[in-house]
Amino acid sequence: MRKLNEYEAELIKSIVCDGESVVEMDGKKYYLTLVEEPETTVQEDVDADSELKQKLLQAKKDILDGKVYSTDDVLEKIDQGEL
Repeated sequence: MRKLNEYEAELIKSIVCDGESVVEMDGKKYYLTLVEEPETTVQEDVDADSELKQKLLQAKKDILDGKVYSTDDVLEKIDQGEL
């Protein structure tokens, strides 16, 4: 198996996303196919875990409301047992 560089990967993705699965190079036709499906997606994981979904929604709301903390703030809260 050959690992594709970033340009090659983007090119292959664009071909597959356009619904094409056969490419021709040097007079030969090659068939592109997916051989391994990812086990899950992040969205599937979030949808399956309501507690995680609530935490992510709360984090998004906090960010929009300007409630953000530095790493030092979080470490201090952990040391004080608040987190």
